Amino acid sequence: MPKGITVQEAAQRLAEAGVRLSDRYQRGASGKGGRWQSAAAGAETNYQQGVTEAIAKKSFSKGVSDAGAAAYDQGVSGKGVLNWPTGMQVAGDKYARKTQKFAGLWNQPLATPRGSRRSPANRKRIDENIDRFVRAKGA
Repeated sequence: MPKGITVQEAAQRLAEAGVRLSDRYQRGASGKGGRWQSAAAGAETNYQQGVTEAIAKKSFSKGVSDAGAAAYDQGVSGKGVLNWPTGMQVAGDKYARKTQKFAGLWNQPLATPRGSRRSPANRKRIDENIDRFVRAKGA
């Protein structure tokens, strides 16, 4: 930390730099997907080892406990609410691409007629619906 400033001032400088220098991030990160993918693929063994060690140390539950409910609530109000609209807008193209092959199924009737609440017919309709989506997916 620079001499003569408080932690709060340093945090403020960091926040301001994040906004002011966002174009630097974009220039530095753009077009690097291929490098990221090859590095990520090569890191699988390390990832598996790290996850196994984290499980043995109970790192997840310790982290959740240390963070607490207040940290979650602060993240929602301080980050989530601000990023939600942008994320939803960006997600539109991916949603369309991933669901396109299922669009023809949305308005198709099922072979079994709808029954009363919790009826065997409705359970059968659920299975029919799952089966046709699985077939469309090609799984």
